[in-house]
Amino acid sequence: MALVELERVSKSYRMGAVEVPALREVSLAIAAGEFVAIIGASGSGKSTLLHVIGGLTPPSAGAIRIDGHDYGRLSDAGRTDLRRRAIGFVFQRFNLLPTLTARDNIELARSLSGGEPALNGEPREARADGYGWNLVERLGLTARLGHRPAELSGGEQQRVAIARALINRPRILLADEPTGNLDSVNSEAVLRIFSELNRELGQTLLMITHNPEAAARASRILHIRDGLLQPA
Repeated sequence: MALVELERVSKSYRMGAVEVPALREVSLAIAAGEFVAIIGASGSGKSTLLHVIGGLTPPSAGAIRIDGHDYGRLSDAGRTDLRRRAIGFVFQRFNLLPTLTARDNIELARSLSGGEPALNGEPREARADGYGWNLVERLGLTARLGHRPAELSGGEQQRVAIARALINRPRILLADEPTGNLDSVNSEAVLRIFSELNRELGQTLLMITHNPEAAARASRILHIRDGLLQPA
């Protein structure tokens, strides 16, 4: 069974009397452990596709199944719960709370999911499953946990956002132009982290991007144009 499965998914938006199609009968299957990149220009439908998969916006037609659960058969509360348990998000904008430290931004995601704070207590307890403090160490954030976003570089902020997205061990990580606000050095660092997470921890990733060099880090590349998805 695919971890993520889309069956003839369409999405349209209405602008006055005009209906504008963003996705056109997209079918897609992503297996657990895959790193898939979807590349497309601005306005191609790639962000809409990610938002539909993440349950942030409903499709106009078609079926979406995440980890065997059909979005269409779930209540709003059920979709929210599935999204909280199974999906992590990394966006182009880091979306960190400015008044909280890096540690608190990460711990907030843990507490909102109903879990115990992962960065407190004995570090070896969190290391047991490869997350918690080990994740923070892997992302090079150990010395930066006490700093607020304004005191961090763009690359460090994005790494905090990645830690926040992964702290609850989601089945799939959805990344929306994760290097769009970064320079080449920090972009390379983030892409290297994604590759390591996929290769060493088996993290399933779906990344959308307009950058062919970023897409090349994935194990499978798809193109989207005018709402139509096709292999590279």
